[in-house]
Amino acid sequence: MHDINYTHKHELDEHDFSACCKDCQSSVDIIKPHVMAFAKRIRGYTQEMLAELSPGDLYRLYQILDDLAHMKAGVHLAGLVLKEPDIRRELGAIRSYYAAFFDIHEGHLAKALLKSDAPWETLKSFPLFARYKLLVRNQIEAMPVTPDTRLVFIGCGPVPITLILMNRLYGIRSLGMDESSGAVETANNVIRRLGMEKEIRIIHGDDSDLKNPDWNMALISALAEPKSRIFQTLRQLLKEREHASVVFRTYTGMRTILYEPVKPADIEGFRIVKEILPTGRVNNTTVFAELDE
Repeated sequence: MHDINYTHKHELDEHDFSACCKDCQSSVDIIKPHVMAFAKRIRGYTQEMLAELSPGDLYRLYQILDDLAHMKAGVHLAGLVLKEPDIRRELGAIRSYYAAFFDIHEGHLAKALLKSDAPWETLKSFPLFARYKLLVRNQIEAMPVTPDTRLVFIGCGPVPITLILMNRLYGIRSLGMDESSGAVETANNVIRRLGMEKEIRIIHGDDSDLKNPDWNMALISALAEPKSRIFQTLRQLLKEREHASVVFRTYTGMRTILYEPVKPADIEGFRIVKEILPTGRVNNTTVFAELDE
């Protein structure tokens, strides 16, 4: 089901934009047609049409955007590309597609896990598994994790693979939270199917429900919204909780084509302590923050 080739050759691979060139506009002119062509292509799909695609076709379409997000472009050039007027006008549609892709692909994965006789093997076989594993590993290596760590993940989704891997690989027990009752029901079914119900608990709620659960580390999903409200809720709660910390995921460089990054205004009252830039095909930058008071 998930046997998709993620090592195919892309025509932009012949260019290395990592150091940019003396004429940056030339690089923008090379990249722009590919971004615009993808934007034109996805305009032909409604979310319902995307949901009707087979998992293979869904991943193959996503692969085009994935290649653009992971091209070897430096931060300066990425900024120029994404500020280009025509591209900028398409960012809303591209980012909406990205969010829709993750919603649909997690639905496919959840169904596969729930009907599988070997759910762990099914989980390992899906195309993005290696990325999540690398993302979690990099995050855990930088996190002050102790046996007393009580993690809450805001916006865990229907397949909380971050929590699954944190427990499977590092023994971290956690609480997942999502504002979608359907996602919560599916996530709990997935957790039970994997035999992890004693290690991971999923509840229905949003940032307004963070006051009651017992946690001392909050992880905010890259797709959790609204960011500003979530951070302001956490700001108030952290004033009342000793030794609690906040970690969030965002997008940097060309990967900001995928989704709007967390803005400084969103994290008012916090200061950034550490950033872990993505490696390989990981999409997210992981950021550690603390109260700036």
